Amino acid sequence: MTLEDPAAEPIGRGRGPWDRQDGPHGQTAGQAGAQPFKQTGAPTDGQTSPRAVDEQVERTAIDATGHAAHPAGAQHTGKTKAELLRPDDMPQAPSSVLDIFRCFFRVGLTAYGGPAMMPMMRDHILKRGWLTPEGFRLGLSVCQAIPGGTLMQMAAYTGLNLRGLPGALAGYAGFAVPATLLITLLSAIYHAYQGLSLTVSAMQGLSTVVMAIIALAVYDFWQRYARGPRRIGLTLAACGLFLYGVGPAWIILGAACAGPLVFHNVMAAEVRLATMKVPVRGVLALAALALAWLGVTFFAAPLLYDLSLSMAKSDLIAFGGYGVFPALYHETVELHRWLSAATFMDGMALAQVTPGPFMLGSCFVGYHIAGFLGAITAGVWIFTPSFFILMLTVPSAGRLLSWQPFRRALMGVLSTLGGLILAVGIQLGRGMDWTPLKAGICLAAGVALWRKVDPIWVVLCGIGLGLWLL
Repeated sequence: MTLEDPAAEPIGRGRGPWDRQDGPHGQTAGQAGAQPFKQTGAPTDGQTSPRAVDEQVERTAIDATGHAAHPAGAQHTGKTKAELLRPDDMPQAPSSVLDIFRCFFRVGLTAYGGPAMMPMMRDHILKRGWLTPEGFRLGLSVCQAIPGGTLMQMAAYTGLNLRGLPGALAGYAGFAVPATLLITLLSAIYHAYQGLSLTVSAMQGLSTVVMAIIALAVYDFWQRYARGPRRIGLTLAACGLFLYGVGPAWIILGAACAGPLVFHNVMAAEVRLATMKVPVRGVLALAALALAWLGVTFFAAPLLYDLSLSMAKSDLIAFGGYGVFPALYHETVELHRWLSAATFMDGMALAQVTPGPFMLGSCFVGYHIAGFLGAITAGVWIFTPSFFILMLTVPSAGRLLSWQPFRRALMGVLSTLGGLILAVGIQLGRGMDWTPLKAGICLAAGVALWRKVDPIWVVLCGIGLGLWLL
C-alpha cells in the first residue's frame, strides 16, 4: 500500500510537473501501487473526486505472509512470500553486494529530475527480478512514511531485502556516490572561479532556473499533499510561520501533533507486510561508528562536528528530496550563517546540474565550509539518521503504517512541506536582482518543466542563456 491522499502520495504519481509514464501498461509507478484512504462520515474536505471513488473500488491489501488479499469475491492467487517478491515470469537473478552497488550506481549516474528518477529506479529493480510491482509499492510506502530521501531509502530497502545490511549499504552508497563526486567537483570549480564574469553570468542564468524549479516543486507538493481546506490551512500556516522566523523543526513537530486532531475522522486502510529481519549487531556497530565520529570531531574538529549535526537535523525533518530545502536553508543561512542566501542559491543550482538525489546539494555546503572533507561529511550525514530510522522501521512497518494516529500525524507533517518550500522560495526571490530578462528566463524554464522537458536540458539552457545574455 502506498501512502497517498490525504497522508502521502507516491513520487511520480502523475500530477506533478515532472511525472512520466512508466510500466508495461502506461501506468506511473505511483499508480501501480496506490492505496487510498477511506473516510468516515462526511467527505474530509467537502468533496469526493471520481478518481477517489475509482481507487476505493480498486483497493487491495497484502497479508502478513505475502499473499495478495483481493476484494470480496476475487480468487486468491496463492502466492508465497518468495513468489510475491519477484515477477511471475522471471526467476530472481542471483545478486551479490557488488551487483546491488552497480545497479544503483548506474541509476544515480544517469537519473535526473527529482521525481522523474523513480521510474528509472523501478525499471532497474523490476527487470532484475529483485521485487515485483507489489513489493516495490510496499517498500515505497514504507520509505515515504519516514524522513529522508525517498529514493535513497528505496535503494537501501531493496538491498536489505536482497543481502541484508551489506546490501542496504551497497544500495545507499551506489545511488549516492556519483552525485557526491560530481557536486564536489562542481563546488571546487565554483569556488576556484567564483569571481570571473563568465561564472557570475552562468550562475545568474542557473539561479533563475532554480526559481522556476522551486515554483514547480511547490505546485507538485501542493497537488499531492494540500488538497482540501484543512491541508491548505496547514500549508499556508507553515509558510507564514517560517517567514515569521519559526524554525522548520518546530513547524513540523507542531504539524505532527496537530494531525491526529485535524484529521480525526480520516481512516487509513490496513497494511500488512511480510516481516523483514534487520541484523541488530550490524546496525549497532554502525551506530557506534557514527557516535565515535561525533566524539572525535567534537574535540578535534568542532566545525565538522557542527556540520554533521546540522546535516543530520536537516535529514530528520526532510520528507523527499525537495523537502530538505527549507531545513538546509535554515541551518546554513539563518542559524549558522555559513553561507549567504545568494551563495546558497548557487549551491542548490549546481545540485540541479548533477544526477542523483537533490539532497546531495549538501555537499556544496560542506565544501564551502571545510573543503573536500567537509563535502564528504555533509554527503554522509545528510542521509545517516534516516538510514537508521529505516533499519528501525522495517521490522514493524506494517503495524506502524496501520496505526491511525501515526498516519494522521504524517498527514499533518506532509501538508506543511509545500508551505515551507514556498517560504524559502519567497526569501530567495527577494534576494535576487530581478530584471525583465531574468523573469522571462524563469517563466520559460517553468513552462518547459511543466511541458515535461528533461530538467537537465532546461538547466543547461539556463546556463547558456546566462552566459549569452546576462
